[in-house]
Amino acid sequence: MSTQDPITGGGTTQPSKLLTVDVQPHPRGIPLMRVLGDVDLATAPVFQRAVQEQVAQRKRFVVDMDGVDFLSSAGLAVLVDLRQQMEDQSLKWAVVAARQTVTRPLEITGLLTVLPIFDTVPAALDAVTG
Repeated sequence: MSTQDPITGGGTTQPSKLLTVDVQPHPRGIPLMRVLGDVDLATAPVFQRAVQEQVAQRKRFVVDMDGVDFLSSAGLAVLVDLRQQMEDQSLKWAVVAARQTVTRPLEITGLLTVLPIFDTVPAALDAVTG
């Protein structure tokens, strides 16, 4: 599944960056969701829809956010909601976040120690499959 929504920013005629969410099966049998672009108030619904599609499958998966250039509170809310849903279903999941554009908002909000965050895709996959 690949979702791309062009979003027009703040009443201007210039489109903002696109948020791309692409889910592909990893050779280890775990869906890998790659998130690219800005996750902000305008694009968080795209991220939320992709997350909900994965949660509905009731399977473990990895969210790779190393392609995220900006993470707003709206994006953080999607991750917090995802944590609760996966916990409610007793499913393992993980986030790949090595870039400061993602780790800094997670650190400031205290979520860096609450969410299953890993530096690399292999480390996240190990956590989900182990």
